[in-house]
Amino acid sequence: MSKRKVIYPAIPLAQTVVRLCALKKIKHIVISAGSRNAPLTNGFVEDDFFKTYSIVDERAAAFFALGIAQQLKSPVALVCTSGSALLNFYPAIAEAYYSDIPLVILSADPL
Repeated sequence: MSKRKVIYPAIPLAQTVVRLCALKKIKHIVISAGSRNAPLTNGFVEDDFFKTYSIVDERAAAFFALGIAQQLKSPVALVCTSGSALLNFYPAIAEAYYSDIPLVILSADPL
């Protein structure tokens, strides 16, 4: 049995988030890429455990993730930069909440 080679991001918090998603079996990751979430994006893309989808428009990305989670009945992670990008996820987040559909929201909002 060969061990897979995984290249984690250099930023410790990004490493932790990527590893926790793998440990929790969150396989599907929908990414709206930006400069602030580049470490998360790189971490998910570099690990062949994850199936990543790149959708630039955050609102469309959120509803795409919602559809995957609804069909698979398993958590899907949504990744975006910050601020208004995160707000564009809100309509799908509200629908997921009231429909009991598992979405994990990851924002790269700086502290």
